[in-house]
Amino acid sequence: MNTMSISLTLGKASSPHGANLAHNNREFVSSNVDTSRLHHNIVYANQDIESAYDELFSEALEVYNSKQKKPCRRIDNYYDHIEKSDREESFYEIVVQFGSSKSAPVGSENGELAKTMLDEYMKSFKSRNPNLHVFSSYLHLDEASPHLHIDFVPFTTKPSKYGLEKRASMKSALDEMGFTAKNFKQNRLVAWQDSERGVMEEILNRHGLQREVKNDKSGHLEVDEFKREQELEKLEQLFLARTNVDELEINNLYSTVATLEVENEKLLSEKSSPWKSFFYSDSQKQNHVIAELDRLRIDYRECSNGFEAQEHHVEQIRKIEKSYKAKENPHRDTLRDLLDKTIMQSKSFEDLLERLQSEGCEVKRGKYFAVKVKYATNFIRTHQLGADYSEQALKNRLTYKARFESDTANKIAAAVPDSPTYMVHKTIQHYTVVFAAGVLPVRKKNKRKFFAWTNDEQLDKLADLNRRINSGLSLSSLRSDFARLEKVVADNEKQIADLKSEIDFFRDLYRRGERCFKYHNSDERDLEFLAENKITAENYERIQIAIDGNISEIIRVSNLHCRSCAVNFMILLIPLILLKKSWVRRGFSRSLMRINLDCKPILFRMGLGRRIQVRSR
Repeated sequence: MNTMSISLTLGKASSPHGANLAHNNREFVSSNVDTSRLHHNIVYANQDIESAYDELFSEALEVYNSKQKKPCRRIDNYYDHIEKSDREESFYEIVVQFGSSKSAPVGSENGELAKTMLDEYMKSFKSRNPNLHVFSSYLHLDEASPHLHIDFVPFTTKPSKYGLEKRASMKSALDEMGFTAKNFKQNRLVAWQDSERGVMEEILNRHGLQREVKNDKSGHLEVDEFKREQELEKLEQLFLARTNVDELEINNLYSTVATLEVENEKLLSEKSSPWKSFFYSDSQKQNHVIAELDRLRIDYRECSNGFEAQEHHVEQIRKIEKSYKAKENPHRDTLRDLLDKTIMQSKSFEDLLERLQSEGCEVKRGKYFAVKVKYATNFIRTHQLGADYSEQALKNRLTYKARFESDTANKIAAAVPDSPTYMVHKTIQHYTVVFAAGVLPVRKKNKRKFFAWTNDEQLDKLADLNRRINSGLSLSSLRSDFARLEKVVADNEKQIADLKSEIDFFRDLYRRGERCFKYHNSDERDLEFLAENKITAENYERIQIAIDGNISEIIRVSNLHCRSCAVNFMILLIPLILLKKSWVRRGFSRSLMRINLDCKPILFRMGLGRRIQVRSR
């Protein structure tokens, strides 16, 4: 009885050579395609991938989105959502073939038989696989041998707690069709492929053929490896066919054959290398490793708990693992900011716990102090946020906070009433009270350190002011500082005015050049003016570069000018307010800073103005 081999290869949309829709529908024609036979190809399905997703999932997507209260959780385009996902493939492709280019070439008797059997296989594919939606399927008869490309979207209708009622999933689709994993090696995909190969063998038997079991080395070799085997065969045939070969050519052929044999032995030893399992608790890390294996074309096979790769790839996989950098969990940053804020508002650790719970957090105390922030799914142990966030560190920070506030109260009691030092410390005290009331935002001076009164941007300015007052700050020194600032301001304004004047001159020059050289509509005065400034048809357009440069310089000087004025006048006006007692009303300590309109803009800059305005009423 005659024999014929069978071949079924599965590819993924995300793999470099896993699927090529443009090649299948002949939008792209490769060099091995005979264009004169393009019309012989058979099209079973030719649907756009996005329209296939719309047909399959549009109703389920509408139901899912209607249940989502938060707009950020809604999915606008399900195909794009799956395409960007690391968990699922957007589609899969299988390439099916009976025989080979040698045993069943196109146009031969076996080639026609292979075509008939492929047609039978395709027509029964959908009934066997109800959860695999075929959107693209072609029988190619314009290459060396007949073969079938089938592209499909796997879907499941099993109920899901979080996702769509009907969704894309190869694993769940195979589960729904009755394929189960026996072990790491015999997973669902392997079981399904074995089943499909069994169907191909049944088709062979119906046509009076037996399956040919190939035992040659090239059965599972990559394309490059297969080409080396072919080159070795060609060299051997050439060596046997040629009789008049000189000694040098014979030695070169022997050397080439020896090299290929060494490479072949290496490939065979790698192929027989045992398989090692890899599993990662971090799914993002596993996806990163698998993506790199696909990019480097390293063979692996997926299993229920990760993947397997041959042992000779272990060293390379370990390097890939080290290259992975975990993404920071956004809930950790949220918890750090929340702890920083609530500590400075709390009087005790119990008060801190109550405030966290009022913010929608869940608190768990035991061996480790852990918090689950609002909208998070897992608890976060605070000591994992850094050494300053363990339970003991948080308690120490509460102690330091209370000590700072006590020291401030003592300094107020020791200072002369209505003196600049008294007023600065009184302002610091009121700032801490207003912050504890939840009115002011967190403003760190050093962004890398945790928030505390000693790391507060505004309190740092007040502390600096107190140091200046203690070092002998007076109205006369402030006047000299004001004079220096006024000169800086005047210089900046003059520079901006000169730049604007130059822009006006350049624009007039550009308009004259445009009239003369572009529209040819000018008079003698324009030509004379352009000639005086050495402007020609070749260089007049470069005037625009000078204009843009002046505009950029004006923006730069203006920004620098504004920042300098804001900072320096802030530094000078606050002590001036505090030193000139007639600007500050009596009763400073009896209210939350009742001050007149001259002082309010400065305090608004410090973040205190809104609170003061409310309390003044």
